[in-house]
Amino acid sequence: RAEAPMTTSTITPLIMAGGAGTRLWPVSRDSMPKQFIRLLDDGLSTFQATLLRVKGAPFGRPIVVTNHEFRFVAAEQMQALDIAGDIVIEPERRDSAAAVAVGALLAQAQNPAAVAIALAADHVIMDTAHFRADCTAAGTLAATGLIMTLGITPTAPSSAYGYIEPGMSLGAPRASRLMRFVEKPDEKTAQGYLERGFLWNSGNFVFSVATMRNELERFAPDILAGAGAAIAAAKTDLDFVRLDPDAFVRIPKTSIDYAVMEKTDKAGVLAASFDWSDIGSWDSIHAVAVKDEADNVLQGHVVAIDTT
Repeated sequence: RAEAPMTTSTITPLIMAGGAGTRLWPVSRDSMPKQFIRLLDDGLSTFQATLLRVKGAPFGRPIVVTNHEFRFVAAEQMQALDIAGDIVIEPERRDSAAAVAVGALLAQAQNPAAVAIALAADHVIMDTAHFRADCTAAGTLAATGLIMTLGITPTAPSSAYGYIEPGMSLGAPRASRLMRFVEKPDEKTAQGYLERGFLWNSGNFVFSVATMRNELERFAPDILAGAGAAIAAAKTDLDFVRLDPDAFVRIPKTSIDYAVMEKTDKAGVLAASFDWSDIGSWDSIHAVAVKDEADNVLQGHVVAIDTT
């Protein structure tokens, strides 16, 4: 049963920027992960591109959750764009459930009726206008008590992504109840998913903070309690909010998918109208980058002789 509708004029972005860089080694690495690297020709890191994507209506002031090691990089890249936000420092990596719980509690403290969007900082989306429109549509549904996943229409039977099975229509364009999540399949199984209309799981969620808090209380109370304790004992350091390490390290290390989304009966999915890539491999960077007539992606001073 959906909760009573809430009204919201803005969507609070919760940007998760604490991940380690491993899949694009050696350019991306523990000391400088891919979300802070300028990988494409726009001169921006994907973290900066994400910030610009949620700058202005319908979005509010962002909450950035990152690791202690990256705090100054995150602050410098925000300042370069003249974007102000709250930078929350995790004492150690605890996966997305902890980050979402912390972000939701902080957003709720600012506005009990807030709607938020949890975004990974390392995704590439070129079509900002459609992204904003989809977030607005998902936000309207989230304000009724649903937790909306942004699903991606597959372009190929990929085994690199988890999948979502849409269910009954929610009465809005491209919006459905979410039947189930399925793990990364082999290619043959993925082909079957495409034929049945499954979507890729982008890992981006839109929700009212009250709903997320309630669902964490139902399915992951230890995560919610740990996040609350880490915030209650947090310290302000320069422009950063340092979560209490003793409380934070007791939070179970798991994803928000496992902690809440695979268990809740409030899950919905909106089939996105925008392009999307998680740039999780060099192949995926090649797919989104500008290429020359020989299909090469070139950066820096390059002489390409008979190279394709």
